[in-house]
Amino acid sequence: MNLPRYEVRASTDRLNYMFVSEGPKGRILKVISYSYLEDLEVWNLGFGDYNILTDEIDDQIVSNNGDGRKILTTVAFTLNEFFATQPSAVVFFTGSTSRRTKVYGRAISSYWKDISDQFLVEGVNSYGVSEPFQQDKLYAGFQIRQR
Repeated sequence: MNLPRYEVRASTDRLNYMFVSEGPKGRILKVISYSYLEDLEVWNLGFGDYNILTDEIDDQIVSNNGDGRKILTTVAFTLNEFFATQPSAVVFFTGSTSRRTKVYGRAISSYWKDISDQFLVEGVNSYGVSEPFQQDKLYAGFQIRQR
């Protein structure tokens, strides 16, 4: 996939990435963070606007900066960077709302050929049960690993 994306700055451990969204609402600092969930033995992909005052990621805010596709492409790019240092990792992600989770599922479906060549993707239902990703099926979350 060679789609437009933002340039990212990675932490030295490649667990955190920052970039600036640019659009009609101005320049918005975004953060992508990978954190290990020991009990589940998966890495959680967290994403949102960076609040400089609280030093936290806000995954509830709706920026509406007109660059959603470019942002998702940027997040997907960091998966490659992350897997370069954690090749056997399983990454879990979901939206902060069901609407966002649907957007993520549609994005995976839209680029399924490219994604499935490189990654194994599973859909996770609301009970936490995973299955091989099926296009156009609704999921509560997603798990991804390298092929």
